[in-house]
Amino acid sequence: MIKRTPISVIVVACVVPPLFAQEVDLPELEVVGQPIDRSVIETEEQPTPVPDAADLLKRVPGASVNANGPITGITQYRGMFGPRMNVRLNDTPLVPGGPNWMDPPLHYIPRSLLESIELIRGIAPVSSGSGVGGYIEAESKSSQFTASEQFEFHGDVEASGHSVDEGYGLGGILSLTNDRHRLHFLGSRDDGDDTEFGDGTIKGTEYERNTYGGGYGFRVGNHEFGVDYQRLDTTDTGTPALPLDISFTETDRVGGNYTGFWNNIQFETRLHYSNVDHQMNNFKIRQAPEFCQLPVPFCAGDDKRFVNADSENMGYGIQAIFPVWKGSLAIGTDGHDAEHNAIVFDPDFAPFFITNFNDAQSRVYGFFSEWTGEIYQDWGLELGVRYSRVEMDADKVNAFPAQLVDANPGMFPMGTPPRAVFMLRERFNNADRDQTDNNVDWVVKLDYQMNSALRWFFGAARKTRSPSYIERFLWIPLEVNAGLGDGNNYVGKVDLDPEVSHQLEFGFDWRTQALYFAPQAYYRRVDDYIQGVPVTDPVVTAVSTNAAGDPTPLQFANVDAEFYGLDADFGYRFHPQWRIDGVASYVRGKRRDIDDDLYRIAPATLRLGLTHEQARWFATVESVLVYRQEDISDTNTQDPENPNNTNEATPGYVLVNLYGQYRFPNQGITFTAGIDNLLDKTYINHLTGFNRVLNSDVPRGQRLPGPGRNFFATLRYEF
Repeated sequence: MIKRTPISVIVVACVVPPLFAQEVDLPELEVVGQPIDRSVIETEEQPTPVPDAADLLKRVPGASVNANGPITGITQYRGMFGPRMNVRLNDTPLVPGGPNWMDPPLHYIPRSLLESIELIRGIAPVSSGSGVGGYIEAESKSSQFTASEQFEFHGDVEASGHSVDEGYGLGGILSLTNDRHRLHFLGSRDDGDDTEFGDGTIKGTEYERNTYGGGYGFRVGNHEFGVDYQRLDTTDTGTPALPLDISFTETDRVGGNYTGFWNNIQFETRLHYSNVDHQMNNFKIRQAPEFCQLPVPFCAGDDKRFVNADSENMGYGIQAIFPVWKGSLAIGTDGHDAEHNAIVFDPDFAPFFITNFNDAQSRVYGFFSEWTGEIYQDWGLELGVRYSRVEMDADKVNAFPAQLVDANPGMFPMGTPPRAVFMLRERFNNADRDQTDNNVDWVVKLDYQMNSALRWFFGAARKTRSPSYIERFLWIPLEVNAGLGDGNNYVGKVDLDPEVSHQLEFGFDWRTQALYFAPQAYYRRVDDYIQGVPVTDPVVTAVSTNAAGDPTPLQFANVDAEFYGLDADFGYRFHPQWRIDGVASYVRGKRRDIDDDLYRIAPATLRLGLTHEQARWFATVESVLVYRQEDISDTNTQDPENPNNTNEATPGYVLVNLYGQYRFPNQGITFTAGIDNLLDKTYINHLTGFNRVLNSDVPRGQRLPGPGRNFFATLRYEF
């Protein structure tokens, strides 16, 4: 096995010292063969202004967050977000339980239990799994084996608070370990009220989340076994950019893994299982709206609705890694089997129901091969290919209005609302819902170490994504769209084609004792990109208008799109105790088949930080410059008949933040504190979506503002 020189690739802007820092010893990443560009956030060094762990990704080049609620951040990377992203926790894929992604993957890792978040910049290797958008790996705190047979007791606990929502977080891990056994228990609680901003209160932003679990590991020789369990309970949590709020999300997750060596071959295996029970409603945290125009009992007065959803997911991963030529070859297989259900109810009219999804199944079987190594002196190469077979199906559906037609066919002729729902049900139930995709991905990445300070690299890839169960099996127009938050009703299309993305990237990494600069430019061409287009079916339009309050619904369809942009991280140490760090990101997303922009694309952003550091403390003043975003999707938001969104450009803004950290000597205590939005500026975050909550200080349909001035602090104790 050929090993190149280990490299440190921590590139966190404004907080962690760059590679040339002399005061802090940074962790090292040992890379076999060709090095992979990684942005790793070690959370011990990070400020904690908000409870959502996804918010930490804003400090990584090209990354951002679609914030639908205080703990409902959906990761975005270079314009891609939601189901297009491959987000994992402890190397385990996470499947949200709700059809509107109120529990996105990073919802399952509270900030107090998070060890690190890692993003592979640019093209992810095929061994990381499928996904056209990018790869993010979150690592939770866990017990670690020691070098002695004597058992040791360890703890890592922290408490945090933030003024902007009068919220707090508590969490930690306790472990008992030696060289062969490791055992740990962990738990956390997050709680907060509505968020304040410069002009008032953002209603519907309260939250409550509790997590607990444990794990055990066993090591003998070159073999390690582990098992982990986590329980997450989220209750009464607002998502103001979505039509409903979280009533509860109850999730059980179990995972097992094995790593070992057999005859110089490394084997890695994992199994995982999750079960999610989820309920959402539009009347407990917020005032119920009126959207149904029909003269029937379930449309009388406020249109209260609640949805019971559940999901079950089981998956596996196996790979073998062994030396081949001047590098290493990984061969493996992975997959999962997921099932989703969701039913809509009216608490004021018991007979009413809509079976939104009924045993919507997705079975994925993947096989991959990947080689990384040196092809010549100072030249590295990565070659990978993946085949995935995706099998999807769903059972028949039903709804109360359609049942009325079943019972009294003569009472509801063509043109009546129950007959329209009946027709949509019959179409879906008689359709060929058994769909199979055969997807092929490949990756080629080449890098050249020109000298000790400068490395050049080039990458090309083909990535694919099959439609989600939401995009395929949403049979009746509802505002269900995996958390898009554009205020539109959607309907699915069973025979959608998979997305096919071809991408190129180019960049370099220049690092000296006083300076670092790592820009990347990229272009991505996506065929059969899946997004909403205006509905042309009068039956769908009639149901959406009369029963769901949107006369201009959208249907998921295959279109053509492209993305291009540039992002970089950079820094300069101009004094042994002073440095400047920065992150710049720009992405443009457009339709290729028509003249339109893509929805919810992050605006250009520049983050700069000036840091003074000593052996046990540092202090940073940071500015965040966000530019005006006027490249807005007309398809998603230019709709004068839809009061749930506004098609207006979002102005640019500048924020000033202060934060710092002090490590108490020989006590294991770290204190971090700061002020976000020091000047209490009222601003619009383009990625927060549109407000859906009535009687808030933010008008309905207006983009949600960012938080106001926020004092925050975290106290962490390790022993």
